[in-house]
Amino acid sequence: MALLAVDLKEGTKTVHAEAERSKFVKYFFRGEISPATYGRFLISLYHIYSALEEALEKNKDNENVQLVYFPTELNRKEALEEDLEFFNGPEWRDMLNTVSPAQKAYIDAIRRCSETKPELLIAHTYVRYLGDLSGGQILAKKLQKYNDLPEGKGVAFYHFDRIENKNEFKEMFRIRLNQLEVDEATHKAIVEESCQAFVRNIDIFQEFDHELEGLPLTKKEQEALDAAQAAETAAAHEAAAKTGASGSILSNLAPSNLLNSLASAVGLKTGA
Repeated sequence: MALLAVDLKEGTKTVHAEAERSKFVKYFFRGEISPATYGRFLISLYHIYSALEEALEKNKDNENVQLVYFPTELNRKEALEEDLEFFNGPEWRDMLNTVSPAQKAYIDAIRRCSETKPELLIAHTYVRYLGDLSGGQILAKKLQKYNDLPEGKGVAFYHFDRIENKNEFKEMFRIRLNQLEVDEATHKAIVEESCQAFVRNIDIFQEFDHELEGLPLTKKEQEALDAAQAAETAAAHEAAAKTGASGSILSNLAPSNLLNSLASAVGLKTGA
């Protein structure tokens, strides 16, 4: 049986890349997530971390869970509360009353692991906290840069003040993962649950897609659209020349075809 840390990295590689290609993350890196939208995104994170940290505390005596349980260093709930007040104001807790479908699915998954097989919480710990310590640090810089945030404000979630060296901590965490004493079936189940955790993160991102519609295309996206239109036009003319069917040009230039070509060119997905 391979090392768990290795299998987690390799096993989640595809879905991890898909999460990074999501529209929300793309717009985040471009600085086109508004403070209001980000404030609502923090609500999703608060629901997730509240459920996760409650479940980890409940199962902290499990011999495998305790190997990767570092509440002092990793817990994010308190930091999220600070950021939530910054972005949403003192009444932010009122926003917790409505739980979205993606939020509920994520919370339910964590609670199901907690109640039926606590070792699977390790998957959620791996996806969330190691992600925060890695790519999350890049997101923090983007958030500060594009929103001109006051020094130290709005990014408490990404600051791990109790961890002196993030790279050393991540390496220690991976060593602990490899020390887990689980059978092969549980080993595979942890990897699969990690993949599902990434999928649930993508579902959270997609709940914000409607707020990102109508934003101007980047140069890359505009060039991809122009290329797609040119290719569609050329193909339509070629088809018309072969068949003599004048209606085929209009058919091939349908908006859905152009959107699918653009999506393929820039790595996005359409609902078609």
